[in-house]
Amino acid sequence: MSLLIVRCPLKPFANANAAPNAWQDLGCAEHFEWCLIEHMEDADAPTQFGVGTTQSMPYADEALILLPTFDVRLIEAKVPLVNPKKLQQILPNLIEDYVMAGAESLAVQALPPVPGSPTLQRVLALTERTWFNWLTKQLEQILSPRMRLIPDCLVLPLAGDGQIATIVYERIENNFLFTQRTGTQTGASWVELAPHAPLDSHAIGALLPHALAGAPLIAISWDYLVKSCREYLLLNSSSRSVNFALNLLPKNWKRGAKSSGLGALAGLRSALAGKSDKASAGLGWADPLVWRQPLHWLGYCALVALVGFGLQLSYLLLNYWRWNHQMELLAAQSLTPASIALLNQPETDGVSHAVSNKVLNVFIQQVTNSQRRQGAVVDADFAPMAAKLQQLKAVYGAEVLQKIDYDGYGIDFEFKPGSVTVDHQAIIRRARGLGIAVKYLGANRYRLEPYAGLGG
Repeated sequence: MSLLIVRCPLKPFANANAAPNAWQDLGCAEHFEWCLIEHMEDADAPTQFGVGTTQSMPYADEALILLPTFDVRLIEAKVPLVNPKKLQQILPNLIEDYVMAGAESLAVQALPPVPGSPTLQRVLALTERTWFNWLTKQLEQILSPRMRLIPDCLVLPLAGDGQIATIVYERIENNFLFTQRTGTQTGASWVELAPHAPLDSHAIGALLPHALAGAPLIAISWDYLVKSCREYLLLNSSSRSVNFALNLLPKNWKRGAKSSGLGALAGLRSALAGKSDKASAGLGWADPLVWRQPLHWLGYCALVALVGFGLQLSYLLLNYWRWNHQMELLAAQSLTPASIALLNQPETDGVSHAVSNKVLNVFIQQVTNSQRRQGAVVDADFAPMAAKLQQLKAVYGAEVLQKIDYDGYGIDFEFKPGSVTVDHQAIIRRARGLGIAVKYLGANRYRLEPYAGLGG
């Protein structure tokens, strides 16, 4: 995977309040420094360097853009727990105590919270709005599908216990620009006036404030920046990392049309060429961020499926109740006075029945008697019932029945004790599979119903 490291130019000391057109006239767009690493995972990978506009930079799979800490102020403040839209509205009010100029002239962003820090404690990044807008406009032309903008102090190492953090410096005309990392997401940068005479490292250290005397000094160079940027990307390649989501590019920032088209084409070409992506490997299958969106949609799909199943089950239950209720009404309307009198008789099998089942059973008896008076063969006759019982008996053996009773409308049968090892639920399910309706009466006793158990 190729990596492009870009150093943004400093905002000019002179004409600090100039319009973007004036910065263009000052040649600021020509002062973007860049370094291309062909294979970021290879410490000895060839590198290319250059200075110029963002349009002149080569394509890279990932771009890390360093914003001079001198042009961004990082402050720690207490930020209320509100949604992102509301947060953008209240951020200008939170920085009024930290700035002398009007908050409307600043672009304010809240950095991601640091794990383990107080809930309300956040770091705010303040940049001059017109300069920041001009910078992001220039960055639209970089050819890279993945871009992140961070203060350059964050690639510096943190200080150990009881030690002073490393300070990097570079000479800009008659000034020395010093930068130091002061915390996980904070840093400081300042300018000291340099004498005209050449200075060695001891003389440069003498320019530092007294509180920073003895701090390690390192002259800024691409060798140092390349190593530091690699370490930064490696440390923050996982979603569990502190600065994984830190990116100062605005949420509504969009790359230019040329950058988008060429970047996508080059990205596809890079993928087809089989280039490895070690940074994306950090976002491996074990990384929670990789699964966050799929799990989010999977939860929606599971919820929709559950709701759909519930609606279907409710519909089936309602439809079954309507069908049963309709059958009961139709049967009740067709009962004769003699059959209606049977409804008031107590059950003789010792098993209570629902009213609808009792109505249907009485109706079946009425229809069965009517068919028999006409000389027709009905399903409740002994021969059809005995044939059904023979099918069920063949499943469990020829000598399993101990007793059978036929009352003209069904057969009550009893299994020999110990002849059937399964429970009554299994016997009922097996009979249902054969198209036979069987009802359990208790103590190895069952009743075979006619008509496949209509109303049973």
